[in-house]
Amino acid sequence: MNIRFLAQSEYYNGIHLKDDIILEKEYEDGPFASVPKVRYYIYRLEDNERTEVCPLSDKVDAFSIFECAYRSDCIYFTEYDDQYDGTYHFNIMRYNYVEDKLEKLITLKDNMEYYPYNKQIKIFILDDANLIVQRAIKRRNLQDNYEGFFDFTLILFNYRENRQTLIADENLKLNGIDYILPFTNNTCIMKTGFSLLEENRHALLSKEEASIESLILVNISQFVSDLLLEQPSMITQTIDHAFYDETISSARIVDNYLIYSKVNFENKEEKVVFQNLSTRESMECINQNVASDKKLAKTYIINGQPHIRIDKEDKIEFFNLETKEVSISFGSNTDIVYVNNNLFVSATEKHVLGKVKHYLNIHQFPSHEIVMTEKGEFLGAVASDDDTSYIFLK
Repeated sequence: MNIRFLAQSEYYNGIHLKDDIILEKEYEDGPFASVPKVRYYIYRLEDNERTEVCPLSDKVDAFSIFECAYRSDCIYFTEYDDQYDGTYHFNIMRYNYVEDKLEKLITLKDNMEYYPYNKQIKIFILDDANLIVQRAIKRRNLQDNYEGFFDFTLILFNYRENRQTLIADENLKLNGIDYILPFTNNTCIMKTGFSLLEENRHALLSKEEASIESLILVNISQFVSDLLLEQPSMITQTIDHAFYDETISSARIVDNYLIYSKVNFENKEEKVVFQNLSTRESMECINQNVASDKKLAKTYIINGQPHIRIDKEDKIEFFNLETKEVSISFGSNTDIVYVNNNLFVSATEKHVLGKVKHYLNIHQFPSHEIVMTEKGEFLGAVASDDDTSYIFLK
């Protein structure tokens, strides 16, 4: 059990990259009314060292950028240049924070007044030569009481050879790519289709307007080859799919598990699935009375095994899907704020002379024993690759 506390971290806004390295963003006013400027910082936790990325360039957080590479040494951001004709050039940049190298991949020309409310761009970095630019525009529903990003155009860019290929695959064209989860250097999980749980879309869209949602296991090299052939229907390995009465509400990769859930609107049930990506074996459980994303199950890998958190009136239980037993439980008045493998952190507060003081308790698994207490208010935590827990305190 390795724990490091990082105090006075008011600016904490971290995305874990790898090892003990996180990416932080700070926003400030810029030339665009709807999208702020952004500064990027590489924060090395072990050395408590924070370095700004390319501080002289103007950056905007207007596009969502996903990379397929697992444990990459790179981050991506968007620089902008005013063309003084109402448009801007947006340069998609790759920065290798290990080698301190900067590279421009492509340049997009557009009018920022459309973002983020009327137009949306997602960029998917496939490999060292190819990326996908997916543009989405809004469309109103048949009832004319809601609009969402439902119309997609996808282009494959080879940024080494400056070559473009319009993507012809019907699934991608009709449903779009929602996000990509890296798994290995050449494999990722791709989610296509838009969720119906978001913004209560199931009640607003008809069956004809809903998308087919899929979780797909993608071999990147084969995927790029198929896109270049402009096939209207690529052969893919589907893990699961949902349509209209069901929606894929969440998906993430933890250790060797793909953890995802599907909500059934008719039964108000959430099916939670832990799939071992090596053996393809799955474990499932049902979470009942789910009517919104606030009711979705909380999932964990504890001691290498899948667990579900169950909140009852008198206690909090962590149920092991392999053993079908409760591995550990806490009183309902215990505020569990962080779990990492065999480490549990709870937050408490004490009133001393009219002042509120915050404390964090470190619990040993599988017992309830408190092995450490630290003064401070919990802001967030990151688990490094060697299983060290970095806990940020205010």
